[in-house]
Amino acid sequence: MKIHNTLPIFVDCLKRWKELPTADQFEREFASQLAPVVGDFFEDFHSALEDLNWEDYRGEAMHIDPVREEARVRSRLAQLEELFGFKLEGEIFLLGAFTTMDGFARFDRGRHRVYLGMDESHGRGQYLDVLITHELTHVARETRPEIWHALGLDPKMPREVYLEAMSAIEHLFSEGFSCVISELLVPDEKPWGYVYQTEDSLKQVLQHGPAIDRYIHRELKRRDGGDYGNFYDVDSYGPELPDYTHYVWAWQWVKHLLRERAGGDPRRLVVIPSASLLQDALKFRFVALT
Repeated sequence: MKIHNTLPIFVDCLKRWKELPTADQFEREFASQLAPVVGDFFEDFHSALEDLNWEDYRGEAMHIDPVREEARVRSRLAQLEELFGFKLEGEIFLLGAFTTMDGFARFDRGRHRVYLGMDESHGRGQYLDVLITHELTHVARETRPEIWHALGLDPKMPREVYLEAMSAIEHLFSEGFSCVISELLVPDEKPWGYVYQTEDSLKQVLQHGPAIDRYIHRELKRRDGGDYGNFYDVDSYGPELPDYTHYVWAWQWVKHLLRERAGGDPRRLVVIPSASLLQDALKFRFVALT
């Protein structure tokens, strides 16, 4: 994968911006400088800076080491390629995003652009390693032609088709698989770090296994394959639950699959069509953290 490291520009700006930059400064000194690499990603972005405690944020973020962070990404990329036995293709963008995002992988025509906000949680242990591994696992899975051929789809489909084709079961498996691989390759993080939770919010999720089972199974049983977006509507689960609750369920389900269906070998899961796992998902009961 090609890596675009924009962090030197970000750090240089922070060192000069002792006070919150004006909108004109931001556009001229930062957004326009990155436009040849990331396009309009930072267009109309200046208002996001106003929510920051600028002194505290700048005091930490300007000490990010662009060379070290690129080395971190290259190391995690190499780990994943060795684990799965194939090269990952696409682009990775290392960004200072002023804590507005941590990361996402954008699929289009069989390739990915992975955007990583390297300033998001740089002070919290190995969180960035978990994040990088999670997003690159999406690249590994979603570039496998086997999973799309099984659905009668072209692996080089445009993003619009990909989003329309994303069933509830594929979304659950994809997110759960990324959480599991992060745990395998970054084993020393706290459990909640793999599933976008805090210690308290993970405990809250674990207290409501049956309600979560019912809601997820109901979505999976829909004749149209379900709408994965409904998993993010945490008000619909019944009890009050935190965001990304379904990641915890999916994480535990895929750990079960890795043991029971793949004999502990992630290579067997990275190419498996998720539709073939539907009955297993419907039988799975989320009862405890294992």
